[in-house]
Amino acid sequence: MLKQRVVTAVIAGLVVLLVLLFGGLTGWRCLVWIATLAGVLEFCQMFGRRWYDPAVWFGAIAISLADWFPRQAFHPFVFFLAVAVVLTLPVITRRPNDLRTYAVTAFGAFYLAAGGVSLIGLRALPEGWLWIWTFLVAAWTCDTAAYFVGRFVQGPKLLPAISPKKTVSGALAGVAGAVVGALVFGEIAGPQYDAWVFAAVGFLVAVTGQVGDLVESAYKRAAGVKDSGRMLPGHGGVLDRIDSLLYAAPFALWFISGVLSGLI
Repeated sequence: MLKQRVVTAVIAGLVVLLVLLFGGLTGWRCLVWIATLAGVLEFCQMFGRRWYDPAVWFGAIAISLADWFPRQAFHPFVFFLAVAVVLTLPVITRRPNDLRTYAVTAFGAFYLAAGGVSLIGLRALPEGWLWIWTFLVAAWTCDTAAYFVGRFVQGPKLLPAISPKKTVSGALAGVAGAVVGALVFGEIAGPQYDAWVFAAVGFLVAVTGQVGDLVESAYKRAAGVKDSGRMLPGHGGVLDRIDSLLYAAPFALWFISGVLSGLI
């Protein structure tokens, strides 16, 4: 299992690396769109929806309108229209009992779409290459440190009712790993910024990313599944790999484009 996990991680990492180096913003946008759409499909399938189900296509539309979605999301009419679509689907399909499932999948589509939009937004920032790399390095070092320390040190469980394998030692190691990873990368790639900037980004990504991982674990528990899918050997589904990224990205985008812009 560890060998499969490492091989899959290396291949996925190379794909991301090549897109970031040679794909520009357009290539990154396409990669995020594909990965997020796969995540929406897996999320819907966890709750018994097929790929051709209207709830899945609702999620696909939310992802496809990624550039439009965040700017208009809080307009009352747009919000009402989105809710109205979800409420109307069980009427159109003549299956009123599906309302609960549609509501869950629609909520998941919005949450995943917001994460995908934010990943694209990070890359689109001034010096976006620096911030998306800092974000990814922090996320990867967090995952790596949490996995190996949690596996070999063990200790008290973090939230066994939600995720039985996660430990307090792994969570703390993840935060430390993300801070160190972001600091080292930042000192090399962005010496024009103070060290605390990268440490703060690493800390934020580690904390919110691990919360996102627990959120997805809670959804899997509710759906009665172990993994979101089987597309990635050793890791489960695509959503199992990007859940923390999608959850952490809106926080990172807000922090870098909002808070940091007023401090540096």
